[in-house]
Amino acid sequence: MMRIKNIAAAVTAFGAAVCCAVPMGAAADDLPGSGSELYDGSYYYELNDDDTYTIVKCSALIVEKVPSIRNGKAITAIGDEAFAYCTGITSLEIPDSVTSIGKNAFYGCESLKTVTLPRKLSSLGDHAFFDCKNLTSVDIPSTLTEIPDYSFALCDELSDIKLPDTITRLGDYAFYQCSKVSSFKLPASLQTIGDNAMGSWFSISDIDASANSSFVYENDMLMDKDKTEIFRASSQISGEINIPDGVQKIHSGAFSTCAKLNAIHFPNSLTNIQDEAFSYCSEIKSVDFAEGLDTIGYGAFMFDQKIETLSLPTTLKKIDDNAFAYCMALNKLILPEGVESIGTDAFLVCDALKQVSVPKSIKTIGKNAFGYTVENSQRQLLEGFNLSVFSGSAGEKYAKSEKIAHTVTDVNLKKVAFIAAMAGLAILIIVFAVVLMRRSSKTASAGAKKALKAKKEAEEAKDYKKIMDDDNDKADEEDSEAEEEDEEEE
Repeated sequence: MMRIKNIAAAVTAFGAAVCCAVPMGAAADDLPGSGSELYDGSYYYELNDDDTYTIVKCSALIVEKVPSIRNGKAITAIGDEAFAYCTGITSLEIPDSVTSIGKNAFYGCESLKTVTLPRKLSSLGDHAFFDCKNLTSVDIPSTLTEIPDYSFALCDELSDIKLPDTITRLGDYAFYQCSKVSSFKLPASLQTIGDNAMGSWFSISDIDASANSSFVYENDMLMDKDKTEIFRASSQISGEINIPDGVQKIHSGAFSTCAKLNAIHFPNSLTNIQDEAFSYCSEIKSVDFAEGLDTIGYGAFMFDQKIETLSLPTTLKKIDDNAFAYCMALNKLILPEGVESIGTDAFLVCDALKQVSVPKSIKTIGKNAFGYTVENSQRQLLEGFNLSVFSGSAGEKYAKSEKIAHTVTDVNLKKVAFIAAMAGLAILIIVFAVVLMRRSSKTASAGAKKALKAKKEAEEAKDYKKIMDDDNDKADEEDSEAEEEDEEEE
């Protein structure tokens, strides 16, 4: 699928190719081949196998009506690129004989305001009326069953769209940036709405899904009947909103250009926010992400210039290209461990964001994802920006390849861990020494006490011996005196 970011390049390249294909006003004999081709001064025709003609190129500067017959043969088809960049056409009636309009048939017809489509049209090519900036209305015949990809994209003035109940599918970008559409009625038969089919509808205020059984329009939001997917919201939705519980996917462009939103709360059921889902929501300041979200698509929050902080959920795996580009007030970003991929220009021109820590889980980072702004249409490094990365990680490789100032987080952690370990060891040694000293003190104290006890016991023994000797001496004296007294009596 060609993303809208490539449309401008596609327009330029396609224009160059068309302008070089067949010169305007070329003579009939300048055409290759013969017999099967015809030129009437305004159109080049090619004969079909069924003996009808296809208009392959318009060379007239101004036409108002496509012929239905030439040389007695019906004109049944308008070929690929047949009227591309015919900027002089303002009004065109296509006859009922035409059943097929090819790819890019009226691509870039900027002056075309009104077109009458044939009632028997059965085939419409993609990009058929792409970039018809002044086309105001279109009435699709009931012979068609789908609106192909990009059929009416960039039709800025288109405000009146009438779709028959035979339409079952709106292709990718089918009515992208039809800025004047204010009300839209879903055909009863519609079953599929492609990516950004109703993206950048600046004026949409009402969607009528009453005749359709596959979709519901409730609380200013167009959802599938089970209310698990949101396809488009009214541009008038405002203030702080809660995405309903049970919603799993927000489709491309669903809330784009909702300029009155200022805060969003997402449910845990949400897993996917698709391309440009909330782009150009210029008043959003707060985004409350919930665990469960897996993917943020291309340009999902692009040009949301008032978002200041982002704390992304741990379940998030992918942040696509330009996801938060031009969020110029963003000054704080928390990327959780678990994110694996960050796309090109994901945070381009987030000029207030000066520091980002890149988790180790990230495997790929696109060019200019962080740290770049745009000046004079050129990408330049953002002054004062710094990345915090892990050594050997995708973050470090990105910082080096983009020449962005960075800090290798785990090296510092190793230093801190080493210092902490050394400090811990020193403390352990001190504690061990104190314990030893205490033990030594206790041992010394016990020895001293034992010595004192021995000394005391020795002194007590000495005293006891002295006492005993004194007693013995006294007893001997008493015995001697007794013997002397006995002798005197005799």
